[in-house]
Amino acid sequence: MNNYLVLFFVIFFQACNWMENNEEKNKNILARVGNSTLYKKDILYNSSLGDSAQVYSNQINLWIKKQLVLNSAFQSDEMMSDIQNKVDQYKESLMLFEFEKYLFANSNTIEISRDEIGDYYEENIEDFILPFNLVKALYVKVPIDAPSINTFRNNFRKFPNSDTTEIISYCFQFAEKSFLEDSTWIKFDDIMMNVPFPADIDRVRFLKTRSYYETRDEEHIHFVRILDKKLVGDFSPISFEEEIINTILLNNRKQDLFDKLRDSIYNNSTRGVDYEIY
Repeated sequence: MNNYLVLFFVIFFQACNWMENNEEKNKNILARVGNSTLYKKDILYNSSLGDSAQVYSNQINLWIKKQLVLNSAFQSDEMMSDIQNKVDQYKESLMLFEFEKYLFANSNTIEISRDEIGDYYEENIEDFILPFNLVKALYVKVPIDAPSINTFRNNFRKFPNSDTTEIISYCFQFAEKSFLEDSTWIKFDDIMMNVPFPADIDRVRFLKTRSYYETRDEEHIHFVRILDKKLVGDFSPISFEEEIINTILLNNRKQDLFDKLRDSIYNNSTRGVDYEIY
């Protein structure tokens, strides 16, 4: 008898707790469409959004409209079948993608050597004809009232036969913008975007005839020192193409590795496995 009483009270208290929790849960319900429920915690609100009542009302209405449209969509068997097919395809693609990432992360043969990059460049040199002008150059923009302009100008113009440390120090103190990577190839157009060149400038002629250029606007003086150039139609230097070539070879290496692994898995898995091709 005592056991029944204990069981009764356990069930009774559980029922009370369930009713209490259910009542509390119902208090937080804002809207319901079919089997979908919107709770207070689902509303995004902060004081910067203004009147809370209006925000709640707008979001509730939007949620209801969305659920009603979704319910209508769920009625179409053809649409649901199409969506499920797309979900399955995406799932398979994602699984393959993540599996490839795992394989490559644990592969010791994925790095590309400089020799491989050089070989690819030589074998495909015709693919690296420049459609734009490249330069190795320095560029500095300083306020028009910056101190010791003449000293800086002389050092800059004579570079690399001048005190590089002084140029760097001056730019650090006074330049509003500078590019001092003298061994790096960059597009000449990138420099032109920062310098007020004449609108009708002949780029090729300029690069063939000038190694130093200086101009000013109302507030700044712009200094350009051309150290080397590759013109439209020239072969692009390998250092400029190295990153692209590395990406090409890396993708080829990954594809080759994955193809070999896929073939290996296929050959091993089909032994003793019942499968058919229709």
